[in-house]
Amino acid sequence: MTFPKRTRWCGELRKEHVGSEVVLNGWVHTVRKVGKISFVIVRDRTGVVQVVVSSKSPYYEIAETLAPETVVAVRGVVRPRPPSQINPELPTGEIEVELRELIILNRAKPIPIPIWDAELMKTTSETLRLKYRYLDLRRPEMQRNLFFRAELVRVLRNSLDLRGFIEVETPYLARSTPEGARDFLVPSRLYPGKFYALTQSPQLFKQLLMIAGFERYYQFARCFRDEDPRADRQPEFTQLDIEMSFVTREDVMGLVEDVMREAFGKTLKKELPDPLPKLTYSEALKKYGIDKPDIRFENFIEDGDENLRTTLNAEPGEAVRFLRFELRGKRPEALKEFIEGILSREGGVEHYYVVRGENTLLSNAGEVKAELVRLLDLGIGEAAVISVGNYVKASETLGALRNSLGRYLELVRKDEYAMLWVTDFPLFELNEEGVIVSMHHPFTAPKPEDISKLDTDPLNVTALSYDLVLNGYEVGGGSIRINDRGLQEKIFRMIGLTDEEMYDRYGFLLEALEYGAPPHGGIAIGLDRLVAVMLGQESIREVIAFPKNKEMMDPMTGAPGKPPEEHLREIRWLKIDI
Repeated sequence: MTFPKRTRWCGELRKEHVGSEVVLNGWVHTVRKVGKISFVIVRDRTGVVQVVVSSKSPYYEIAETLAPETVVAVRGVVRPRPPSQINPELPTGEIEVELRELIILNRAKPIPIPIWDAELMKTTSETLRLKYRYLDLRRPEMQRNLFFRAELVRVLRNSLDLRGFIEVETPYLARSTPEGARDFLVPSRLYPGKFYALTQSPQLFKQLLMIAGFERYYQFARCFRDEDPRADRQPEFTQLDIEMSFVTREDVMGLVEDVMREAFGKTLKKELPDPLPKLTYSEALKKYGIDKPDIRFENFIEDGDENLRTTLNAEPGEAVRFLRFELRGKRPEALKEFIEGILSREGGVEHYYVVRGENTLLSNAGEVKAELVRLLDLGIGEAAVISVGNYVKASETLGALRNSLGRYLELVRKDEYAMLWVTDFPLFELNEEGVIVSMHHPFTAPKPEDISKLDTDPLNVTALSYDLVLNGYEVGGGSIRINDRGLQEKIFRMIGLTDEEMYDRYGFLLEALEYGAPPHGGIAIGLDRLVAVMLGQESIREVIAFPKNKEMMDPMTGAPGKPPEEHLREIRWLKIDI
C-alpha cells in the first residue's frame, strides 16, 4: 500500500505553521457536521488536530462516512482558526488544517469498549479492558504511563552508564534452584525428562559476574515466578538489577540514592532528600508496624497498657498493639467495612475494632467495646483497631491497615513522594512450621559482629540487607552478599539443605567462591512498582503494556493454553491430558 507519509505530528502544529502544507497519519477521533462543513478530529500519539472539510471538497461525502478509529492519511494546509472557534484547552486549538487530500487506510468497526469516555471506563471490567488491550492502550492515560516508563528507563540507564556500569544480559533459561516462589519449568526436547527453569531473578549470575571481574553491572531483567494468584502480582515482571564489587552496604545505598534523585528530578521534576531517611527494621516495626512504612503521615502504632491487656485477656508474652485515627468525614459503616476487608486478609492474631460516630458505636469487641472506648479515650469521630498476639504479626497487621488507611482517608497527597531505607533485617525467620528460613535469600551476608551468634542465637543475627521504600511500597531490596565458601555452606545447612542438595543446586557457586570472590553487594529495584507509585497508580497492571489479570491469565491471547499434540510428542511428554 502506498500513501502520503507523515510530515508533521498532529499534536505539534502551532500558529507558526500557518500556510504550510502538511501530511498527517493517524486515527479519526471524532467527526461532527456543522452546516455544510465537516470537522474531522485526527489523532496520533502526540495529540489531536482539527481538519476542516468544506462541502466543495471532493472528499466531503467520504468524510461524512468516517467512523471513529478509522486510520487515515490527510494532506492539507494549516490555517488559523476563526477567533470564535479558538480552543484554549487544546495545544493545537489556535489552528486547523484545511483538507486537500484524504486517504482511508483502514476502516474501523464500532469499538467494544468506551475508551474515550472516562466515566464509562471506570465501570468497564478489567477483563474486557485486557481482552481489548490494544484499544485500551489508545487512551491518553495509558499512553502517558508507558511513555513515562520508557523515559524513566532511559534516565536510569544513562545514569548508570555514566557511573561506569556495564549492562550485561544473563540467561532466562537456567537450572531450577527452588527457594522462595515456585519456578516456571520449561521441558527440554533434546534431553527428555529434564527441564530448564525461567529465572526468578539474576541473583546467582550477577554474583558470578562480580567474581568474573566486571565490578559494576546492571540489567533491566525479566523475572518469572509461578506464584498463586494475588491482587497485584504478575507472573513475569521487570526489575532493575544492580551489583557492585569492593563495596560496603553504605556504598550501594549511596549509589542508589544518587540514581533515584537524578531519576525523580529528570522525570517528575521532584527533589528527594539528601540523604534519604533511614529506619532499622526494629524501628519501623515499632513505630509503623511494617517494614515498608508510608511516612507521609503520622498516626503511629502504640503499645497497650496493663489495663488494655487485662480487658482483652491477653496471655503473657502476647503483644497488645493499637492504631487510632479520625474518621475524616467517612461514614462509620463505610469505615467499618473497610477495616474488616483489610483485617480479613491478615491472620494469626486477634483483631478488635471500635468506630465511634455521632450516634453510633460499631465494634466487634462485644461486651468490652464501651470499656475500650474509655481506655483509649476515643472521642466522637474517632476509631481504633487493636491486635493481640505475636509481636511481629500484630504489628504487621496494623502496619498494613495503617498504609491502606493513609490512602483511604486521604491523609496523604498523591503528588508527594517519601522514600526511605529500612535496614538491619534479621538474617533468619521461622516459617509456619517453625523451621528456620532466610528472611530475604540465603546469599545475604550477616553483620560480621553477629557471625558468632549463628551457632548460639541464629534468630538474633542481623543481615547486611536494606530495602528501598516509597510511599508505603517496597520498590527495591538488596544486601551485601556472602563471598566466602565456608560461610555460604554454613548458611545453606542452617536452612535445612543437605550436603547433597547444596552441591547439586549450588555447587557451581560454591566452587566459584574459591577463585577470588571480591566483597560485593547490590540491589533489585522493581521497575513496575516504581513506575506505578511515581505515577500514583494503584495497580502495576496500569503501567505494563500487556499484563496478566488477577487470575494470572491473559484474556486477549487466552494464555495459558493447551499446546498442540505434536509439540507434546516432540518433548516426549507422555503423561498428558488435553
